[in-house]
Amino acid sequence: MPSKPVDDLETFLNRQDPSTLVGVLLELANEHGFVQARLARLQLADRPDKLAAGFRKTLTAWRRSTRYFSYHEAGEFGRTLEAWLDQVERELSPKDPAAALALFESFIEADGVFFEHADDSDGCIGDAVRAASRHWLQAAARCGAPVSEWPGRLVRLVDGDQYGAREELLRRADLLLDESALRELVAQFESRMAGALAAPASKAGPPLAVFKISAALSLLADALHDPGVMVRAVLGYSPQPNPMQQKDFAEAYLAVDRPNDALTWLQGPWGHSEDTRQSLKSDALGRLGRFGESALVRQGLFERSISVRDLRRWLEHLPEASRQMAMERARELALNHDDPATAATLLLEVGDDEAAEAMLVADPARLRGDNYDALLSLAQSLKTHQRLRGEAAIYRSLLTAILTRAYVRAYGHAARYWARLQEIAATGVGLLPLESHEAFEAAIRSRHARKSAFWAHVSGKRSDHTDAKGRAGDA
Repeated sequence: MPSKPVDDLETFLNRQDPSTLVGVLLELANEHGFVQARLARLQLADRPDKLAAGFRKTLTAWRRSTRYFSYHEAGEFGRTLEAWLDQVERELSPKDPAAALALFESFIEADGVFFEHADDSDGCIGDAVRAASRHWLQAAARCGAPVSEWPGRLVRLVDGDQYGAREELLRRADLLLDESALRELVAQFESRMAGALAAPASKAGPPLAVFKISAALSLLADALHDPGVMVRAVLGYSPQPNPMQQKDFAEAYLAVDRPNDALTWLQGPWGHSEDTRQSLKSDALGRLGRFGESALVRQGLFERSISVRDLRRWLEHLPEASRQMAMERARELALNHDDPATAATLLLEVGDDEAAEAMLVADPARLRGDNYDALLSLAQSLKTHQRLRGEAAIYRSLLTAILTRAYVRAYGHAARYWARLQEIAATGVGLLPLESHEAFEAAIRSRHARKSAFWAHVSGKRSDHTDAKGRAGDA
């Protein structure tokens, strides 16, 4: 008899007796303060004034607090701020958008307090201010006030930004303003730009105000999906844009699917950023259906990098009949490449796992054991293809690099590589031209005998949890 399908949680709860759910909620409220607080706010659902007062009390407490949040505490504080914003949006805004708007505005204006009382290295406080800016725009849109009211209030908030976290007010201004109002806002900032540019420039360049206004216009360009606004702003103070500025122009035009306009800024050359220019150019050509041209560009990029990513991008714009020739060209380049790991990765991509393994075992000393991410991914691929000699060469390189550097925090990983090497040896696979497993293991035991922390991992007497607490003396 087939088992009865399990209900999802919502279906299950809908089938319960109300008195049962009341009992569960009371139990949770007695055990968890946040549940009790949520139920208290639910009691005020028909009293938005009281609900708003409760939210404002919390915000006022934050503004008056003198507590400083360290790096390790700031993330949790940022998440608490965002949770408060979500509560105001969910519980108050549908009933009283004006009250919610006032709370969001007060929150944004308090950003200095939040930033000055926290180490926001991870950006969690900034994320909360950006979220508040989006909530402000959405609440304003619900208020039904005349459209003419909003640009002035919006600009006042933007002008008060001392920490660079209110940019969503302009980037997502389309949540509140229609295109006509956005264009008027652009005209206002462009007028400011003209005034700033008219001021005397110093030897260091245009006044700082020029760059702040240009940043604002770039955000409005995002809201309008019109990169031309950003381009005009930058050209106003930089009529001969540098490669980074041209890159921004091209990416902005590609983001709104205007490849012809993007090509205008991709005529190059860009010096050390030339590969970036070529990559963007190939994207623009491809969107225009000019695959023959884009394929040639992508071939050049691939032949310089011989990366799997660039090979795949090249193949995307080749006709089916030409792809096998491209794969042969990729194989040829891999076989003649200096870095065995890069070459092996590409050879696996073109389906020659035998040659990939041969590249790795021919001269294992050329493997860079500190290239952790690339080598570990390659080892997994070799395991999938049952190329155990190549896998062993990689794990030996990784293990040796960790022990040579005495990188105590990675000893847990090294112990797992040690165990995998033992598993490979136990299969009886021939490892030539690599030295035997016994010889390799003996050399490691002799050379690194004093690394007690590593051997504790190998013997199972030390867990990964203790890696971060490893002492230099263990080296």
